[in-house]
Amino acid sequence: MRFSGKTIVVTGAASGLGLAIASAAEAEGARIVAIDRAQSPFPHARTCDVADEEQIAAAFAGLERIDGLVTSAGIARRAKVDETAMADYDAVMAVNVRGAFLASKCALPLMRAQGGSVLHLSSGVATTGTRNRAAYSASKGAIVSLTLNMALDYARDRVRVNCLCPGFVNTPLLASMPPERRAKLAALHPLGRLGDPEDIAHMALFLLSY
Repeated sequence: MRFSGKTIVVTGAASGLGLAIASAAEAEGARIVAIDRAQSPFPHARTCDVADEEQIAAAFAGLERIDGLVTSAGIARRAKVDETAMADYDAVMAVNVRGAFLASKCALPLMRAQGGSVLHLSSGVATTGTRNRAAYSASKGAIVSLTLNMALDYARDRVRVNCLCPGFVNTPLLASMPPERRAKLAALHPLGRLGDPEDIAHMALFLLSY
């Protein structure tokens, strides 16, 4: 049980990768503090908008120790730059980047005492791009840069900071796509299929363990 006695905070824990990672860590003994706009199936679930500084500070209130943080909350919008409404751009950046930043800001003071691990969820499109996802790709690229900077800033505090950049994973973000589009995405992968959340969860637990 790699995480017995440890507390791991997971944003976006109500569905998709966040739910898979939180469930896998809980199965290995972790106490999960689940943060999401929707109710998640964990005893210590807290609802909030991760992009709202006051709400996320309230969600972290009362925690005395954090051993790991996973920032999985994310949204996507399909559009090219010239077709993207600024409201959509702002929403994507607020949840994907600001949310990860604020969660880290709240967690780090409680992690530095004993060390720990931060895991951000980026995406393969952060380095390759993908058609019609300008704001989403930009937000995930920002997460890679945030990870690199945090890793340098907190190494001496024994806080490791990593990010995962999955390909297309079978999560609710893809659920609304028509079957032919999903088939095209699956064909882009060497395995010939979309990833499953559990595929990512195994790597996440390795990066969270220390």
